[in-house]
Formats: sequence, C-alpha cells, structure tokens
Amino acid sequence: VEKLQQEIEQVFRDAESIWDSQKYRNLKTLWDEQDPYPFYLAEEQMDWKIGWSALEAYWEPIPGRRMIEAIRMRFYDIKIKELSQDLVFVGGWVRHDMKIRGPMKAWGGDARMSAVLRKREAVWKFVAYTESHRTPLTYMMDLYKKQPKIPIVRSIVERFLTRLYEKNVHPEFASFHKSIMDEEKTEYKVSFSKKLSF
Repeated sequence: VEKLQQEIEQVFRDAESIWDSQKYRNLKTLWDEQDPYPFYLAEEQMDWKIGWSALEAYWEPIPGRRMIEAIRMRFYDIKIKELSQDLVFVGGWVRHDMKIRGPMKAWGGDARMSAVLRKREAVWKFVAYTESHRTPLTYMMDLYKKQPKIPIVRSIVERFLTRLYEKNVHPEFASFHKSIMDEEKTEYKVSFSKKLSF
C-alpha cells in the first residue's frame, strides 16, 4: 500500500510541475490517451469536459497563448482506494493560486478533488478528475441571475466573495507570479529579436 501511495502521489507531483511550467497542454501526458472518454471537471466549470477535444480546449483555449498570467496548483491530503490491480480511486484536496491577465487581482482557494487513475504499461494515468464543489463566486452569480429584483445585493455579494478570494492568496504566490512574468518577458524579447534579425 505504501508503494502504491507513493506512485499515485508522484503523479500529482508531476501535475504540479506541469502547472508550474504554465504549459497546460502537457497535462495530457499524465492521462490515459487510449481512453476515448476522459472526464474532467474543474471547480469553475458549469459542466463536465468529456473527451479529448473538450479537455484540450479547456487546457489551452487558444493554442500557443496563455489566458492566465500564472497559476500554481498544489495537491495535498491524498488518499487512495485500490479498485483493482489497474484502477485506483483518489480523494484529496487541491490548492490553487492564480492571476488572470487584466486588472483583476490574484486570488487563491482550496477545493476537494477526486480522480480515477488507470495503470497503463506500468505507469499510472488519469482517466477522470473532478474538483468537488463549484466555485462559490460563480455559483452565487448564477443564483442571483434568477433573482433580478435584487441587483444591489448581488453586486455587494460578488465584491465580498471576490475580496475573500483575493485575501486568500498564498504568501509565496507573489514571488512565483513575478518569476513567471519575468520569464515571459525574456521569452518575448528573444522571440522579437529573432523576428527582427535577417
């Protein structure tokens, strides 16, 4: 059991490394690509992403471009239940800190997560992943859409919830965000210089 726990936790450490790299499309390398119907549900999503086209579009909506300045994911309290020799159910928590491009401030939060992994050629791969509760901010916004007579309360609640997320950013995220943006500026300068060279 201890060996299996270590193997599964390593998959999540590998996922953290890919998120840290900001190359989200590489998350696919951790999934069972022979499975035609992977399931994925992040906490901000309205509904499941099912199938490779949906997952790839979620990870990288515009190929080659990041919509997020920086995101940092950390998985913890990982617990496993062996379903068979080649299937494992995983339960635990995920911590995210992120900064979207634009004027919005960085924010952070924690969510329960669960996953199913399949052993494929001695390597554990995701076949399903979900973050178990929906983001309170988007959930409350949808609830208020059903109550058009109280628009003032809606705006107050949205500001309050957004502020809570902004206050919840991990202390280490500021330096992480800066390093990602510095790297992006360097890559842009190198790319721009190459375009100008003849």
